[in-house]
Amino acid sequence: MDNNELLKKWTEMNKSAMDAIKELGEINTTAMTRLTQRQMDMISLYMESGAKQLEMLSQAKNVQDLATAQSKLFTEMNEKLLDNARQTVEVLVDVKAELSAWVEKGMQNVSEVVPMPKMKK
Repeated sequence: MDNNELLKKWTEMNKSAMDAIKELGEINTTAMTRLTQRQMDMISLYMESGAKQLEMLSQAKNVQDLATAQSKLFTEMNEKLLDNARQTVEVLVDVKAELSAWVEKGMQNVSEVVPMPKMKK
């Protein structure tokens, strides 16, 4: 292999590495954006729940009304929490798939640039 071929291979490897790093950064940025949104939704849920509890306390006429309203609020919040947890798991599953594809692509690129030596029998 002459110097020009070596330089060409080296340039290809560097470009491939930089592209891979850029792609990983994009995967991470997208994941963090989606997970941050899930966190913001949780904060909104807790704020909304707190406001509803205060309203409920001010409108309750007796202990039974308060217990009924709290039970309903708890059920609603639990459903929303479970939905948020499900969406968070979906984000994580998507990220896992993206990272797996990224690793597979990287391994394929490496095998194309750096030929594997043949094994002797």
